[in-house]
Amino acid sequence: MGKVKSAIITALLVAAIIVLTLFATISFGVSGSNDAFMMNIPLGSELAGEASVIFYPEGVIAEAKYKSDIYGNTEKEKEYADKYEYVESANVYVEKDKLYKMVDGSEVDARDEFIVGIKADAALLAERFGDKGYSSYSVTVLNGYLIKVSIPADLTYVQAGLDDATLRNSAYAIANHALNYISVEGALSIRSEETYSDTNALYKELDLNNPNKFNSFFKGASVFQRAGTYALKIDLTDEGFENMNKILTNSSDGNAYLYAGKTSLQLSFQMGQELQEKSLYFQSTKDSSEDYAILINSIAHGKMLTNAYSDVDNENIVISSSVAGKNAAMAVGIVILLIVVLAAALPIIKYKLLGLVNALMVLTYSVALLTAVYLIGIQITISGLFAAVLGLVLLSFSNFFTFEAVRRETALGRTFESSVKIGYKRSMLGIIDIHVMLIVAAIIMTLVGVGELSACGLIFLVGSVASFVLYWFTRFMWYVMASLVRDKFAFCGYAREVEEDE
Repeated sequence: MGKVKSAIITALLVAAIIVLTLFATISFGVSGSNDAFMMNIPLGSELAGEASVIFYPEGVIAEAKYKSDIYGNTEKEKEYADKYEYVESANVYVEKDKLYKMVDGSEVDARDEFIVGIKADAALLAERFGDKGYSSYSVTVLNGYLIKVSIPADLTYVQAGLDDATLRNSAYAIANHALNYISVEGALSIRSEETYSDTNALYKELDLNNPNKFNSFFKGASVFQRAGTYALKIDLTDEGFENMNKILTNSSDGNAYLYAGKTSLQLSFQMGQELQEKSLYFQSTKDSSEDYAILINSIAHGKMLTNAYSDVDNENIVISSSVAGKNAAMAVGIVILLIVVLAAALPIIKYKLLGLVNALMVLTYSVALLTAVYLIGIQITISGLFAAVLGLVLLSFSNFFTFEAVRRETALGRTFESSVKIGYKRSMLGIIDIHVMLIVAAIIMTLVGVGELSACGLIFLVGSVASFVLYWFTRFMWYVMASLVRDKFAFCGYAREVEEDE
């Protein structure tokens, strides 16, 4: 390859990588947003803290609320005394109807049955929040009567290190939506008004009073994404498609609204208009679409909560910072940056200008992985960063292993082209083997694991594939950049022990 052509290729590739690096790491304040990729990647709870809330089943109230409600109100005090019973072990007041039931004319203790239902609800909530794809989360039963849910606060690198209430509240709103909608109790229904009432269910006109029958009309839901726009996709069964059209064409006035229990999902249908296909699309945000899809999928498969739970608002959510402090994300970021810089700079000492080729691959790997994590929407944790670093180690090891193989061929007195060709040939099988094994392991982690393990597997899968691709790209760039110099052995930092005949 000619020197001019090599210089042009090198300049274009370096410029492209630098530009992509700038877009990935530096915010330019477009429309006031954090437009850099790195600024929009959510962090795990160990880096940015978590949002937690305690769910009170319907009929259970905190002792503080009980006392607040009856304070200075004799009538309310008598009403509550007749309605509630204090459960000391849980520090809550529970409606007596939840604790006792009539069997053959006698009152029997039913609290064990109530507690079993709460435990079953906790297991279902754990399943639903697991489908959200959080790096880590927890659902625990407190003292038998309460359920505590903790999820990552979903803060980004910028939000985690600032005290700016506006930035942080935007993230808390996402957590609020998930905590509210994923925990909705009840069956699906379609109604004629935005406000719930027992009388506006449209499906009753089709004699579908069994809510499970209406649930079966929904095949499932998923998030649909195209060109940066997100939508909730709901798939209907053949029977559901037919019956939904009967419902919607029964009247030509107003809209119909989809509900889960007594909660509106804010998804509306135009009355009087027939559905044209069995897949319905409702434009929404990415997180809202995910929450609705999780809820609809759960209910459509017959998985409904036993009890209704208190709604969540910002006052109920407790935000806890990372155990390592609010600067944890920045500290970890500095460590990762230092690793990348060392991986790029140290080889230059040993391999001279060839080290610059490796540095270019290190930078390309880092930006490619950062971009992939941003586009896929993976939540970054310390374990995920470790998986990313392992991919970088794999790339560096592959290159150094081959560089040394070429050095050995050079020491035997071979020409530069021959040394490179034979060195790559002799190291190729081992490099392919290790990449194949690690890619298979990463695929298994991604598919079998859940939460953080699955996220780490996906990051390592992307890193391993990037390592393998860039390994061969290293050879191409080596060839291109070496074409610019006359002494190719000096370019690589190799010492040839045999005199050149030519």
